[in-house]
Amino acid sequence: MTVGGRQHLWRTAALVVVCPLALSCRPQQRPRPEHAVVGPKLSLRGFEAVRDTDVLKASLADDTGGYSSGYRTRNVLFVDATGKAWWLLPDDDHVLEEHVVRKPGASGYDPESPALAVLALARPIADDVAKVGDLYLFDPSGRRIQRIAEQVNDVHGAAMAPTGIAILYERGGGYFLEHYDPSSHAKVSAVPVDVPKLN
Repeated sequence: MTVGGRQHLWRTAALVVVCPLALSCRPQQRPRPEHAVVGPKLSLRGFEAVRDTDVLKASLADDTGGYSSGYRTRNVLFVDATGKAWWLLPDDDHVLEEHVVRKPGASGYDPESPALAVLALARPIADDVAKVGDLYLFDPSGRRIQRIAEQVNDVHGAAMAPTGIAILYERGGGYFLEHYDPSSHAKVSAVPVDVPKLN
């Protein structure tokens, strides 16, 4: 065998040995681990402290809502300073629409004023026909959660009034106005609203 032939064989043998080693040394793409609780398609977002409490909260969200924010809130997680955690809802099968009730400022509505309560309409994801859900009222720290109405079509407003937390919602083709005590969240009054028809 000529010198040139031996050099060609050496180069071929070197490639056979080096290529597998190079492939085995290439960084592997590690799969993203699934979250232990919330699952691979949901994530916790907006982690923040609840004002004047030892509680922090985060929204459990997906990224398939099609809204301007790009995701839908499916639940809310609360965590206190001891590490104890709890959910607003027992599952992640709903889409939440939240309304924050704040203490009126000196000149009316102030987005920076402390939150007194939160109103949340939870619509089941599977309910594509009726689009109704349960209405929840809870304090900002999530320690006191109560369901105040069922089969609700929409929430048209929630505000702090002299008579308490005022909530206007629609159910079964009618409108309802309810007031709740801002401290205990006990129902103060509930009346149907006779909305005049427009010409």
